Amino acid sequence: MKTDTLKICLIILIRYNRGSDSMAVNTVFNFIYIKTINMKQLVFVLLAISPFVLWGQETKQITDRETRETYYVLKSDKTIRHGEYQKFGFNNTVAVKGFYKSGIKDSIWECYNAEGQVVLKYNYSKSELILYKPGEPMDKVEYKIIGNMDSKAKLSRVPIYLGGEYSIMSEVWKNIRYPVIAQENDRSGTVFVSFTVDKDGKTSNYHVNKKLGCNLDEEAIRVLKLVPDNWLPGMQNGQAVDVEVRFPIAFVLL
Repeated sequence: MKTDTLKICLIILIRYNRGSDSMAVNTVFNFIYIKTINMKQLVFVLLAISPFVLWGQETKQITDRETRETYYVLKSDKTIRHGEYQKFGFNNTVAVKGFYKSGIKDSIWECYNAEGQVVLKYNYSKSELILYKPGEPMDKVEYKIIGNMDSKAKLSRVPIYLGGEYSIMSEVWKNIRYPVIAQENDRSGTVFVSFTVDKDGKTSNYHVNKKLGCNLDEEAIRVLKLVPDNWLPGMQNGQAVDVEVRFPIAFVLL
């Protein structure tokens, strides 16, 4: 009776999972069929099968031209990303490449610079930073540990944007607008926006200490706030710390 009940459950799973790995499912099915199992074994086997059910679900490719993203979603629930993911920079080269599993970032993600070189690798399955090569504009960014009276205190790891520096600049270039009043007054220059990346990698307290005026400071803050929170916190002596980041945004009149 127990075996028959399990066979019915498996048939339902296989029919629902039309695109699943049939060999893997059949292997499990045959294992169950030749053995008499109790309910604890039944629960264990169903849990073992569930990844095959998930992986076999049908997906649909989505191309979002506004965000320059290409990814896959489940046909059964289009809010859940599942499968390969790519984000493109402002010159249409790949900026970020990775994989979603049931709406969650999974396995190794790679970030690229404008020349197509890998500058960051992060394993979301293990929460492990594999590779980081800072480049523009992060080589011009300044960092300060918040709440530390020692002005010479050094970070063992600066805050790292997991989307890659190229993604930050792509977001900035996509959204920035040169203020009309600045154009009328022939005002240009670099705005240094300071903000906090806290111990959890969340950003806050955006401000400009030395202002250029003509709405340039407000515009620089606005576009940086549009960059999604996706930071690894700064580290000091093996501990995450709050860090103030000073980020340059250049305004140039042609």
